[in-house]
Amino acid sequence: MGRGTDWLPVASHCADRFYCLLPDLPGHGDNFNLPASQPLDFDLMADGVDRLIGQLKLGAVHLAGYSMGGRIALYTALKHPQRVKSLILEGSSPGIQADQARHERAALDDQHALRLQAEGMAAFIEDWYNMPLFQSLHRYPQLLHRVKQQRKQNDPGWMAKIISQLSPGRQPSLWPDLGALAVPVLLIAGALDLKYSELAIAMAQQIPRATVKIIPDSGHNVHLERPAEFAELLVTDL
Repeated sequence: MGRGTDWLPVASHCADRFYCLLPDLPGHGDNFNLPASQPLDFDLMADGVDRLIGQLKLGAVHLAGYSMGGRIALYTALKHPQRVKSLILEGSSPGIQADQARHERAALDDQHALRLQAEGMAAFIEDWYNMPLFQSLHRYPQLLHRVKQQRKQNDPGWMAKIISQLSPGRQPSLWPDLGALAVPVLLIAGALDLKYSELAIAMAQQIPRATVKIIPDSGHNVHLERPAEFAELLVTDL
């Protein structure tokens, strides 16, 4: 439910070394170029990233993604390896391996989507950020308020579509493909985010050129909670 401008605090810290592009994914921010009836899947999203890089004549880029954006970045790196110079994944996952667990997660996200449409964006966001995954954000009331207000501006129809159609339960598991990543991969997670810290360590065991950075006293949103430290990782590890 984020947008490219969420990354401005990180970009401002590393703009003297990198030219930073902060795109909005379809249905996010100001990106409504796809028709609302267009089904979404990870091939479509990866092809969109590939097309953007090609249109800008950039060759290969350092590609960073957070959470769902990380899943899309990983999918892009595997499908369009010529576009990726290095990969930075924050609080992200290669997907769910077991078929039954994927079906259960897809069903859960379908319920989230229906609830969003029934209750509206504002009520959904309040519930969403009360999940344990985001508890560390509650230590920063002003940041949390700003994040909530921004997320409440999203279109509920698009958000419901994204939550359902881009659910981890509908993403092919990329665990078997991690060994094919030939570029350096930086895996970032907050130490307070135990689930994704463990996932980062497990992923690193499968990726030939992986580096894991677990950020102390930070949760699922490292780039929001600690933007300067996050940027320092990019500058020093790439």
